[in-house]
Amino acid sequence: MAELKIEFSGVDYKSLETGEIGITDFLSKVLPLAIEDVVKPSNELVHRLLSYHSDEGGAVTITRIELDDANYDTDKKVGKVDFNYHLAYHFACSYSDTDYEKNDKVDFSIDTENGVITFVFLDLNTRSTAEEF
Repeated sequence: MAELKIEFSGVDYKSLETGEIGITDFLSKVLPLAIEDVVKPSNELVHRLLSYHSDEGGAVTITRIELDDANYDTDKKVGKVDFNYHLAYHFACSYSDTDYEKNDKVDFSIDTENGVITFVFLDLNTRSTAEEF
């Protein structure tokens, strides 16, 4: 399983704890989802999501990422987030472009002591449609 660790602000987590913001708003603050972040070559979230589609041929890019839904157990400090993202494929040999909307659910845990969220992405070899439900 591939992990992505992202640091967060204690102030933002306090807002989540007190109910000022929900888990989706908290994750939106922490994750690099803005269009200027999505196009950066160093965006590890994009790399993890693209890894699910790298064997499909063509040159594939992600042009947009949104959070569709998220849930979080405050006692266990674990949750699941549903990423909705736009894939753009370019096939140079056939001069064609194809676009798709994709959804992937990803588990996460929050380490409040160290200020880190860990997202767990399934490896391609272990990913199954059963994980989608």
